[in-house]
Amino acid sequence: MALQSSGAISISDIKTELGSSSNSLATLSTSVGKTSPHGISEFYGYSNAKYYWDLSNDIKWDSATTKPIPTSSSNLTISLWIRPQWTATDINLIVFDLTPSGTTSTANRLFLQYDYGLNRFIARYRSSSVNFDRQWALHSNNSATGTGTSSTNYWTSSNRGNVNSDDFINLILTYNGSQSTAASAFKLYWNGSELTSTAASNNGSRSNMTLDELTFCGNDHNTGGSRIADYMYMHMWAYVFTTNQISDIYNSGTPISAADSSLSDNLIFGDTSTSLPSNNDPDDSSNYDFLTANSQTLAQL
Repeated sequence: MALQSSGAISISDIKTELGSSSNSLATLSTSVGKTSPHGISEFYGYSNAKYYWDLSNDIKWDSATTKPIPTSSSNLTISLWIRPQWTATDINLIVFDLTPSGTTSTANRLFLQYDYGLNRFIARYRSSSVNFDRQWALHSNNSATGTGTSSTNYWTSSNRGNVNSDDFINLILTYNGSQSTAASAFKLYWNGSELTSTAASNNGSRSNMTLDELTFCGNDHNTGGSRIADYMYMHMWAYVFTTNQISDIYNSGTPISAADSSLSDNLIFGDTSTSLPSNNDPDDSSNYDFLTANSQTLAQL
């Protein structure tokens, strides 16, 4: 349960909440993303409980006030934790999908997909039906993914690859809109390690888009890109992370909020919900509204 919000808190109280054996305040504080100077007051109201979305379909937020990548030359970073629960069948997963609200067209969107048949991630900026994308085969980036070196070592619940202690993977995608090629514009990180081997890329022309709906575990148009998966600590920022910031949000395998990692600047989406949001509830950045959909549930680790 959460620590008290006022009064005396002991090191023992903090150790119990964190499940730690350390007697060092600095060590305890650093382990949850706090920075020096350290103090007991940092832990007022702190809870070590972590919640995840238990999904068999997509979840959506829409009506963004500050639009992600308002121009093709804008920048973006998106981070999330995912735990595959799907079995070995040939169905793709839209990890996340940025689209215009209120349309079923696939002409304009930015998304990250896991293509099961090719065993690849595909990051695509698709505008006016033209593709600008970079693709990474998981088996060609095994040093980062840990899923295996064969093209048939598919990413599934029985082959999650390199994971944290709760079997979650941190995926971070960055988009640098100033780059002229997709191989330079997109970078993808698995648990803080970059996937460097490119399987394919397309460098089609890019035009500006209005993307104000954000969907996880599926796409805006149908449920054909949905898989059974667990998600937690999803965040999005309007700039490209540095190497140090990627390390900060990965946090040595412990999911952490943007606020606790001192990464709240230019945050345009965040979700670390401890209860199921209702329709029109804001995300952690107060930029998006939650859109009720598809029997989503929250569970506690």
